[in-house]
Amino acid sequence: MSAAFRRCYYYSGWRQKNSFSLLLNTRNVSNSKSLALDNNDTNKDLGHYTEFKKVVKSQNVNYKDGHTCFQIPCKLCENPAPEKWAYVNKTTGAFLCPSCDVKVPLLQAKNAYEKGRRIVNHNIELAKIFETMCADIVTQVPTSILDELQIRGLKTVDFEMLNAGYDRQLNVIQFPLKNASGLLVGEKLLYLQNGREETQQNENDSGMLIYGPSDKQKAILVSNILDFLVLVAQRIETHCIACLPYGLKALPQECLPALERFKEILLWFQYDSPGWDVAKSFSTKLDEKRCLLIKPTDTEPCPFEAQRKRLNIRHILQKATPVKHKSITTFNTLRSDILSELQNIEKVNGVKWKRFPILNKLLKGHRKGELTIITGPTGSGKTTFMSEYSLDLALQGVSTLWGSFEIRNARLASTLLRQFVGYSLEKKLHEFEHWANEFEKYPLYFMTFHGQQPLKIVVEAIEHAHYIHDINHVIIDNLQFMMGISSTYRTDKFWEQDNIIAAFRSLATKHNLHVTLVMHPRKEREEDDLTTSSIFGSAKASQEADNVLIIQDKRLTSLRGKKYLQIVKNRYSGDLGIMPLEFNKEALSYAYTGSKQKKKDKEKEVSAQQINDQILQNT
Repeated sequence: MSAAFRRCYYYSGWRQKNSFSLLLNTRNVSNSKSLALDNNDTNKDLGHYTEFKKVVKSQNVNYKDGHTCFQIPCKLCENPAPEKWAYVNKTTGAFLCPSCDVKVPLLQAKNAYEKGRRIVNHNIELAKIFETMCADIVTQVPTSILDELQIRGLKTVDFEMLNAGYDRQLNVIQFPLKNASGLLVGEKLLYLQNGREETQQNENDSGMLIYGPSDKQKAILVSNILDFLVLVAQRIETHCIACLPYGLKALPQECLPALERFKEILLWFQYDSPGWDVAKSFSTKLDEKRCLLIKPTDTEPCPFEAQRKRLNIRHILQKATPVKHKSITTFNTLRSDILSELQNIEKVNGVKWKRFPILNKLLKGHRKGELTIITGPTGSGKTTFMSEYSLDLALQGVSTLWGSFEIRNARLASTLLRQFVGYSLEKKLHEFEHWANEFEKYPLYFMTFHGQQPLKIVVEAIEHAHYIHDINHVIIDNLQFMMGISSTYRTDKFWEQDNIIAAFRSLATKHNLHVTLVMHPRKEREEDDLTTSSIFGSAKASQEADNVLIIQDKRLTSLRGKKYLQIVKNRYSGDLGIMPLEFNKEALSYAYTGSKQKKKDKEKEVSAQQINDQILQNT
């Protein structure tokens, strides 16, 4: 292994500092991350699930009730293969057929089964061959690569069994990704120069990298290629080895059929607390009854690190523990979590803001499982601040779901884009396509609700987005606009608001999400500062919240008045304080002031000039 490779992999901050820039390359560019979620679309398949099962049973179709999917023989095409299974996700109702690598609406599939129609052309679907980005590929990985990787026990025959290849021009190892039916649908690349990984797939994201015979019923699931190769070299007779296509960022539902055959899945992820959180989240998606976890401690690091420290990997595997009942725990179970937090305190603090360093000093970071409330006078810039606040986190890979009940999504997205670029594109429309393409790569999603909505429908949309898109941050702007429609006959607004806050508090805890609620304050005298008591409603809002942020605006009541963000509650560290808010109208930004702003503007001017030069060259 080269010195550069070792530095990139072993440096504890490498993954965190570079993970987002690399994330831009881990998704097929044809798939947009900035999508609008319509609750009617996301729930209609699940609504037809019960009816579909009745149709299948009434026709005496042979079926299997699996861990995550309802398996049935596919009748959508003319494929003569005898073992041609389709999968219906039990949580979302999505109908997936790996034989043709297609996903169709469940209602359409139900009608096809009822009427015996063939609605998919098998030959046309198979003609959609995945095209590799490797131009100079050789099917045999050179032995010199084995020396560079320095993984004990790894042989060239292992790469042959994986059908892996080597591209001399890019200096990468290529691993083909196959779906549950064995179709080639993508590839995973390992760049030997710096250790980064890149994934390219067809639009369904159904490919997995699995090593081992098809008759094994146990699997070890890891998050990256190096951990995968270390376990392959161990020659573990009892388990297959599987690698997540997108690391810890996401586990697409389309991948679940490839893992359906395993009765036991052992999750062994990164040696840090975030990796432990993701493992618990993914075990819920995989059916926690069949999942075991290896907890991240000094004595049980990830496979690659364990090999480097010459630890006994098979002994670590024996320490895997099943996912316990979610309502019962003991100190013996918690002690590993406590040790992991103490050893990874900076990662436990959460994701750091880059545009708001003062927030890092006070709040320490943005953490999952918390509820934040932000309030401020009407017109004080709550939505503008929250858009930049969320954009900062999304730029670092925090998957964010916006629920804007007061402002149209197009206007909100326009604000986010302007804050992303740093200036208005109104007079620079020729740059729009470039910046829009760049912005579209980031994990931002939008609910299509507007105005008053029932709580149940909003929560269902959030849960669906969390399952499908692995959402980590949910923003509700604002809470008062959700009130007014309820299945109850009660008309007490305070009771209604308390009920909504309790639901979001439970949602944050249950799904390990960070929920941010934007709320209006009570009517106060303009000269008085807002406090936690100023939040509209009862005291439940401030009691349930982990963090309470208040925008104080004194510009209209004092000649020297300032606008600032005040942290009045911080359950994690207890630190309170203020952050000045100086607004840059051109960028719609509160982040940059003084010399920092000038430096940022200069960088944007250079970037804009480069874009213009590129456009001129293309024309």
